[in-house]
Amino acid sequence: MFRSVTFEVIGDQILHCESCERRVERLLKPLQGVSKVRAQARNQRIEVLFDNAVLDEAAITERLGNAGYQTRVGSSTSDSAN
Repeated sequence: MFRSVTFEVIGDQILHCESCERRVERLLKPLQGVSKVRAQARNQRIEVLFDNAVLDEAAITERLGNAGYQTRVGSSTSDSAN
């Protein structure tokens, strides 16, 4: 089952520009189970679509944290059709 989670960047290290957005996308896309990543500096959000059977949001949060981004889950939806 695929799940879409929006993470809000809340720490001191924020997304400043398109380069920051691409950095986060390159950081998360290699994770097994990640289907889509969209980082938005404008509103400090990172949207991730991933296979919940392979990956969980805690692993994504940890990966972001290791890169210096403190986040919290803003919203989450599941799509059982995928």
